[in-house]
Amino acid sequence: MVYRETIKAGVVPGIEELSQVLGCLRLPHDSSLKARLIENLGVITETSKGSNLCSLIDGFGEYDPRAFSLLEEAASLGIVPSVSLKESPIVVDMTKLPLYTAEVYFLTVLKGLKHRLAAGVKLPNISILLPIVKTQIKAPMGDKTMNVAGRVTQGISALLRRLRISYIGNESFGKIRINGVVAKKWLSPKLSSPYGGKPTDFGSSNSRLGKGISDQQRHIRSGNLSFE
Repeated sequence: MVYRETIKAGVVPGIEELSQVLGCLRLPHDSSLKARLIENLGVITETSKGSNLCSLIDGFGEYDPRAFSLLEEAASLGIVPSVSLKESPIVVDMTKLPLYTAEVYFLTVLKGLKHRLAAGVKLPNISILLPIVKTQIKAPMGDKTMNVAGRVTQGISALLRRLRISYIGNESFGKIRINGVVAKKWLSPKLSSPYGGKPTDFGSSNSRLGKGISDQQRHIRSGNLSFE
């Protein structure tokens, strides 16, 4: 891969080159593909209607999992900015990111929050800063300038709709927010017990596991990008 050879040669790629590579790792937007990925998990949902198990899939059904490693490496090289998962709210600035980088950037934040949730950490709200495009419109009283959602903003909005993550705010204002409770619920889907018992909270079982691994917990609480 040219991208990998560039890094090995000591040259730091640009953010556009990174985005092109990440775009190659993007999965098709095919509902049947996600259904197969979920089926391969071998889990049973509490109710088939409205169930959303994307949070259990490596890459969340959007990207090949290798995209996360590439982005974390890019953060260590300073190609993309770091995000502190210890802040409240968590601020995810996408104003200067190309589309594929912005998508994986956000998904990597979700991946880090999933690990923190497993360690018993309360999830804060997530503020997402989006790029806006100014455009001129004709009006009876003269031309006016309006903010509209550009390609990246539209792409992030579409990603959130596919993942069925609800948010507050208007994309054309350049800022939206995901409530921490919403993020926790999304990352902790209810699963039915295979033995006919009470539904299992996937996040709760992860939490018990995370609490029992003190070294991992200290690593997760430490903070910045690795996004954990």
